[in-house]
Amino acid sequence: MLPILFTIGPFNVYSFGIFLSIAFLFSTFLIWREGREELKEEEYIDTFLYTSIVALISARFVYIFLHFPQFGANFLKYIVVRETPGISLIGGLLGGFIFLYWYARKKKYDFYHLSDLFALSASLALGLAKIGEQLGGASFGKETNFILGVRIIGQTGRYHPVELYEAILIFLLFCFLQWVWGKVKRKKWPQGIVCLFFAAILSIIIFLLEFLKVYPIYLYIFSLRQLGALIILISVAVPLWRRIKIIRQAKL
Repeated sequence: MLPILFTIGPFNVYSFGIFLSIAFLFSTFLIWREGREELKEEEYIDTFLYTSIVALISARFVYIFLHFPQFGANFLKYIVVRETPGISLIGGLLGGFIFLYWYARKKKYDFYHLSDLFALSASLALGLAKIGEQLGGASFGKETNFILGVRIIGQTGRYHPVELYEAILIFLLFCFLQWVWGKVKRKKWPQGIVCLFFAAILSIIIFLLEFLKVYPIYLYIFSLRQLGALIILISVAVPLWRRIKIIRQAKL
C-alpha cells in the first residue's frame, strides 16, 4: 500500500489521483492515434472527453452505493477521491456505454466504430486505474497466506491484492484487444467485436476475482458486482457469437 506517492512541501501527491491522470493521458493519446483517420481530431477528443466524464461520475456513484457504510452522509468523501479512492468498473462501463450510444446517435457518428475504439482505450485506462486503486488501498481481498498477499493499514495479516490481479488481467485483455482491433481496421473482422470481447472478457474477470473479496451483501453466493457482471456477459453473448460465426464462415 502506498496511498501517498510523494510529498512536495505541504502537499501530498496521492497514488490514485496520479494513476487516474496517467490513465486519462494514455487513453486520450490512443484515441487520437487510432482514430484520426475516421473523424476530425476534435470530434474524437470531444466525444472521448464527454464519455470519460460521464463514465467517471457513474463509476464513482456506483462505488459509493456499494460501499455506503464507508462514506455515510459525509458528502466531502464522495468527491475527495484522493482520501477515499475507489471506482466501480461496471458502473463506469454502463454509464459510459449508454452516454456514448446516445451521443453517437445525436451526432450521427458510427457507434460501432466508436465503441470498438473506446473499448480498446478503456482497457488501457482501467488497467492503470486499478494500479492506483491498489496503491491507494481502495479495497482488498480475503486474508491469505499466498506469496503475493499484502499488508493493509489498520488490519492484521495479509490479504489478496485483488485490484493488482485485475490490473494484470486487464493489461492482458488490452493486448488481445489490440490484436482484434488490427483485424477490424483491416476490414477483416466486423465492427463491434472489440467492444463485445471487451465486455465479455472483463465480465468474466470481474466475476471470478470477486470470489477473493468479502462483501456485506450477497444474493445466495454472489455479490452485487458478480450479478452485474453476469448480466453484462449474458447481454453480449449472442451478438458476440454472431460476429464470431461470421468470421468463421468467411474464414477471415
